[in-house]
Amino acid sequence: MEENKIVVYTTFESPMEANIVKTRLQDAGFECFLTGENAALVYPVFDTSISGIQLHVFEKDVEAISRLLAEDDALEGL
Repeated sequence: MEENKIVVYTTFESPMEANIVKTRLQDAGFECFLTGENAALVYPVFDTSISGIQLHVFEKDVEAISRLLAEDDALEGL
């Protein structure tokens, strides 16, 4: 596992859900970013189910992020 390798952690259809999770991770100290978000906001007919809004994280953080999100009751249902 490379220290600085960036991977797609998950994909969202909703920009709102993607931003909630991204903000939660950043608040917990994880570096992450979204791609595909602007297309979904600028073009309302953009089909996010095809490529979606992707949440990118460092590969080294995947396990810790999975634990955090699994234990976060505030994110239940997203």
